Amino acid sequence: MNDRITGFVLKQSDYREADVILSVLTKEYGKLSFVAQGVRKMTSKNAGSIMPYTKTEILFDYNETKSIFRLKNARCKEYYRSMHEDINASSAAAVAAELIDVLTLQASSDMPNSIEYALLDIVFSKLDEGYDPTLVLSLLFVDMLNLAGLLPDVDACVTCGNTHVVTVSSKDGGFLCQEHAEEHHIPFMKTEDLRRFRLLCKAGLEKIDIVNKYIEGDMKDLQY
Repeated sequence: MNDRITGFVLKQSDYREADVILSVLTKEYGKLSFVAQGVRKMTSKNAGSIMPYTKTEILFDYNETKSIFRLKNARCKEYYRSMHEDINASSAAAVAAELIDVLTLQASSDMPNSIEYALLDIVFSKLDEGYDPTLVLSLLFVDMLNLAGLLPDVDACVTCGNTHVVTVSSKDGGFLCQEHAEEHHIPFMKTEDLRRFRLLCKAGLEKIDIVNKYIEGDMKDLQY
């Protein structure tokens, strides 16, 4: 009874006349869904504490047999004001939250999503500090691909092992040499772009401070 957890609000959906349903990523229980009653009313005390892309403390009664819970009380712990006031940063936060929401399972004691929680904590913090939104998203995608076991092979050609590579193939799962790039009719890339892509894949969000010294975010990184 009266369990208190801290989590990131991933999504807020209108429900009934004045309620909303929240998708919240917590460190202890993974992703949970809450019904927040009456928060769309002007008199609601919880409305300002459950905004999407914020870190909030929630009071509720946990029951492992339930899939959705009633929110009793909420208190915003981190609003990330600078992130929300910048359109590019807030857009990146929305993409990150949706990605995490789609790729994480509902509450599970076996898989509490503690890694995803830590990643989102870094994402929101770095966006709030003014880091390049494209760079932050690129590194998040790298970490999520790594968690899924789908990280591209960026050490050599995925087909033959040749270290003289000329392009990246999402279909083949990594770098290709000239022979196999021509075989698949895939355009060559600049050496600079290949190095950038390899650095991103080797780094991940935990090394964003190091990566940030050497490269700037580029929309091409997300396309690859």
